[in-house]
Amino acid sequence: MYEDLLPHTLPTEAERLDRMALAHDPDTFATIERLDLPRNAHCLDIGAGRGSVAIWLAETLPDAQVTASDLDVTSVRENSLSNLSLKEIDLQNDDLGSELYDLVHCRAVLCFLPIRTEVLSNILKSLKPGGAFVATEMDFRRIASGPSRFWATFWTAYLEFTASQGWDLEFGARLPGFLAKTGFAEIDARHIQPVLNHSGKTAGAAEAQTWSLTLATLAPQLIGGGFMTESMLSEALSIIRNSKAWTAGPGFMITSARRPVE
Repeated sequence: MYEDLLPHTLPTEAERLDRMALAHDPDTFATIERLDLPRNAHCLDIGAGRGSVAIWLAETLPDAQVTASDLDVTSVRENSLSNLSLKEIDLQNDDLGSELYDLVHCRAVLCFLPIRTEVLSNILKSLKPGGAFVATEMDFRRIASGPSRFWATFWTAYLEFTASQGWDLEFGARLPGFLAKTGFAEIDARHIQPVLNHSGKTAGAAEAQTWSLTLATLAPQLIGGGFMTESMLSEALSIIRNSKAWTAGPGFMITSARRPVE
């Protein structure tokens, strides 16, 4: 399972989650801002990690009630926000309640769940009529573009590893259709493919640093499982860590939808 391979207790995990937040928070915040949430919104952040989205919501909407949830909430950054609470939630097994939230958010959560489509009904039920769901999920369909044929070969090997774990890193592309089938409305989706450059303080740099840490952490499984050689992984990391390269990285789909008012 994902939490077994990348647990919050790893020495590098806090940094990896912080890098991921720097890479994706700008698009998440822009998407949420377009939803025009009520000032006193009730918000749930599922798989909160370090809590960057939940903290931003609590700071941006001081009259809101925000819950940061995860299997392990100890990684959420310390803060003094009175309108932010922490709650351990297992999305696969816990009931989220009925008509409680104006916003439910998750990032890189559903694609790792074996019941990734079934939980959408639970999320829909938890929203108030007109409430919004925002999700960012992996969309690897276009990863073949890159500096060489090697790039496509490497990520194909990585996808074989993730499939062996039961993960679906193309789920983002299918998520809008699943939302429609579940009963969501006003579905909007945008494919984002970051360009990786390891230097600077940009979102692309943070994305490169995230993948650098992720692949290094998973190296024993990638190599030991026979999905790639050590030299193959080393070459991929040299591309990702090259401060002079501008390389298309794995894509994401950021999606928003609402529970119908009627």
